[in-house]
Amino acid sequence: MSVKLRLKRMGTKKRPFYRIVATDSRNRRDGRFIEELGYYDPLTNPPNIKIEEELIMKWMANGAIPSTNVEGLLRRTGTLKKWVLVKQGVPADQIEAKLAAMQETETKGLTADARRARYAGKKVSKKAAAKAKSGAAAESA
Repeated sequence: MSVKLRLKRMGTKKRPFYRIVATDSRNRRDGRFIEELGYYDPLTNPPNIKIEEELIMKWMANGAIPSTNVEGLLRRTGTLKKWVLVKQGVPADQIEAKLAAMQETETKGLTADARRARYAGKKVSKKAAAKAKSGAAAESA
């Protein structure tokens, strides 16, 4: 039995609301599921995402595979980074410190435009990167 973490659509017509569930991959999208792991409400601004991290970690440790959409939600909430650290064998008491360090190194010294381009998956030009570094050097001096 292959377990997947995926979205189960709820709500009414044109008013979607999704539950994040662990289910057998052979089950229907809105069919039977094993356990509810959270929810996603795309209609609120910003979208409301609630994830039970302990349950997600338990299922992923047992081999569950998240769908593309669920993986995006996990990435948005930071749960996927925690999973990577757990998989690498980082002790539980050091995970928060490592996450903070990763967050600091990912965005430090970048301009807002460079940060947006990075998150959009575009390469940052050398000119924009040099501008960001010179701006960071001027701020620290």
